[in-house]
Amino acid sequence: MAENGFRNLLWFMGVVEDRRDPRKMGRVRVRCFDIHPDSKEDVPTETLPWAIPVIGSYDINYKPPIEGSWVFGFFLDGADAQHPMLLGVMPGMPTTAVNTALGFNAASDANPHPVSSYQPDISRLARGEDIGETHVAGKFINQEHCPAYSWSEPSPPYNAEYPYNKVQETESGHVFEMDDTPGSERINMHHASGTFTEIGPTGTRVNKIIGDEVTIIEKNGKIMINGTADVVVKGTCNVTVESDCNLTVDGSLNTKVHGDYNLNVAGGIYMNSGDIFSQKSSAIRQEAFLDNYNVFANKSVYIQAQKDNIHIYANTGFVSAYANTDVRIESGANTYFDAAGKTNIKATGNIAVEGAKIDLNTSGAVEVDPGFTTILNGVDVPRVKPSGKQPAFRPLFGNPPDRKFPIETKLEDEPYPSFTDPPELWRDTHPLGEDE
Repeated sequence: MAENGFRNLLWFMGVVEDRRDPRKMGRVRVRCFDIHPDSKEDVPTETLPWAIPVIGSYDINYKPPIEGSWVFGFFLDGADAQHPMLLGVMPGMPTTAVNTALGFNAASDANPHPVSSYQPDISRLARGEDIGETHVAGKFINQEHCPAYSWSEPSPPYNAEYPYNKVQETESGHVFEMDDTPGSERINMHHASGTFTEIGPTGTRVNKIIGDEVTIIEKNGKIMINGTADVVVKGTCNVTVESDCNLTVDGSLNTKVHGDYNLNVAGGIYMNSGDIFSQKSSAIRQEAFLDNYNVFANKSVYIQAQKDNIHIYANTGFVSAYANTDVRIESGANTYFDAAGKTNIKATGNIAVEGAKIDLNTSGAVEVDPGFTTILNGVDVPRVKPSGKQPAFRPLFGNPPDRKFPIETKLEDEPYPSFTDPPELWRDTHPLGEDE
């Protein structure tokens, strides 16, 4: 080999006909001009020797040239021409269609494609020519528009000029671009399916995924958006938090639901507002199915039915009403007191009844001071005198958070009294007679 090879290398130029190296070493079969015959019948492709690539980048991660590529190199064994070494690929421009029956034409993975005739081997994306035949056209056609949400997918920033755009394009249509075109610098990674990630000259990045996306982070994750964020989910959205979830909104929080809103909480619900709490619905139902239902207001409590009736029921107990001053009951029509047992009225002052006629229809005596004991299911049950001496009930919340925007909530530092406060607190703040 030294006599015919190292001292007398045989240089060649040829066309790759096969890159399916059974040893997967990156070797290719090359039909060499003026060395191998044009006829595949005389020298079939499968009898051509495998050419070993010489990689000048010192990186073994190299992509073998595809079938139809023009290459050059030398035979290590000289005129014997059995040990070809591949040095490089020569870009060109195909001028004829592929005929797989002839030599210098690959039998599979034909290159060039019929539509590439008279087109340089350099990618259109790198040349900035015939862009309508590349994936860039598909990006324009398939742009997503969300007029209801006042935003749309940004237009593709492609504006490449030769020779600034470095392109790697595979035969199936995968593309990787690193574009240094002045004023239009960008990076683009495009999958043949249409999924891509592209960073434009201003640093704007567009991720578009044609199929599904799965993101798994084994540790912590943080996201910060210094501007406005818009999220549109056209299907069902499921969010599961397997621990605590904290949501802080420094401004207003607006929630709009066009269907039903179902909230199921296994524990308690605590709502604390520094301003008005307003509800409006076609019908409202509230139920305390295990314990008491308490309504407390620092000032007045109003209950009003615009059209129909107001009903208050105590199915197993009594109804108690107390006022620190007057108790007023007004009726635009008749007033009825219907008791299955006795009806008792007690006053420390005079009892005044105004009317044209008073009918007393009773079979027994009228008792003035019956006390405050009632019989429930045959058992005497002491009743709590409605005099503001019930066990204390106070709100369970602390102060609500302060507003971070123009209106701030001003809270009173001194606690206000309540008719549910202990008697000593009530007397200290609202002294009355000792009979109360």
